[in-house]
Amino acid sequence: MRRLLLVEGLQKYEGINEAQVLADALRLMMKGYDGRRTRSLKITQHTAKDKRDFLQWLERKTDFLHISSHGRVEKGRTTLHITQGGKVTADDIENLNIKAKVIFVNACQVSRKDLAEAFFKAGKPKKRYFIAPRVDVPFDEAFLIALLFYKRAFLEKRQRLFNSLKYVYKLKDVKTNYWLWEGP
Repeated sequence: MRRLLLVEGLQKYEGINEAQVLADALRLMMKGYDGRRTRSLKITQHTAKDKRDFLQWLERKTDFLHISSHGRVEKGRTTLHITQGGKVTADDIENLNIKAKVIFVNACQVSRKDLAEAFFKAGKPKKRYFIAPRVDVPFDEAFLIALLFYKRAFLEKRQRLFNSLKYVYKLKDVKTNYWLWEGP
């Protein structure tokens, strides 16, 4: 059974819980509304209370890890801004023991080498993928790209991540700046 962990890191004033909305949409997809059914997928959603809670959830056992937060480049380093003003840097991440094979970070400006390498070092997986936008993205685009990506990834018989992202890029009305990094 494949597992998807959705970790919400956005501040409370946002008024949007992307992880919850994405979990609800994916659960609808699992019911086979379009005639196809998702094969054995377990979805877990969590809203981080603070930085410590956020980092602990990143280490949970899962196949797909989806992180929703804000991202900025500060002093040449990529930073995730999370609940209650917390900041998570690449240094915080590379010291974790992350078990996920696929890491999808839905935050502005985070598809950068320092953050990708931090996720590749965290837990030293055999093979890992990092997906994130290169520029600022509005909520509706971020949500739509993630939903289309997961729909494609989970409905195929075999997991083909490159095909899933290429599928999103080929949609005529969807313009996106997401990037897929492949780790060691």
